Amino acid sequence: MLNLVLVCRGQNMEDVSFQSPVLNKPAKKPRRLIFWIVLIIIIGVLALMGFRFIGGKDQKSEEKITPTPTEFIIPTEAPTPTEEVTPTEEPETTPTSKPTSNPIDKTTGLNRSKLSITVQNGSGVAGVAGTAANFLKNLGYNVISTGNADNFDYSNVTIQVKTGKSEFLSLLKKDLGTQYTLGNSSSDLSASSSADALVIIGK
Repeated sequence: MLNLVLVCRGQNMEDVSFQSPVLNKPAKKPRRLIFWIVLIIIIGVLALMGFRFIGGKDQKSEEKITPTPTEFIIPTEAPTPTEEVTPTEEPETTPTSKPTSNPIDKTTGLNRSKLSITVQNGSGVAGVAGTAANFLKNLGYNVISTGNADNFDYSNVTIQVKTGKSEFLSLLKKDLGTQYTLGNSSSDLSASSSADALVIIGK
């Protein structure tokens, strides 16, 4: 009887000892569940932070790439440079212009366009040779060049004509006399001169 009780007790003890792990198992499941929840939350937070970090870089790069508006400059006309006029006149070939009057003189019948003339500045005042050249061109004379004389001490207007064109001397004196005070005049201009006549404008 005692043995039976012990056996029964032993079975109970074994049952109790065998059933105790079963009672502990439900305590482990909540821990695992909590562990997995915490792990999922951490992974989610890390993923969110990584996404924001990458997205922030993309936005910054987009901001850098965004082109700034350019201003359109409307071109304006640039002023053209003007040539400076020197006080003294350099020798130059001037183009012939159309005369404002008939080049043929009514009295003598001479054609002024047949006489080539060089006009020189003998006064030292800038522009006097150009003014005289324009005056003669308007009358119909063929002015081929202007420049400076060998000095600036000439008085009035000096006229020299080649011997072969001496018939023009009187006409040239008459025409220049309407605007200038005449000085010396002669028909002894060198044959090597490029022009048929030389007119020097003095003081």
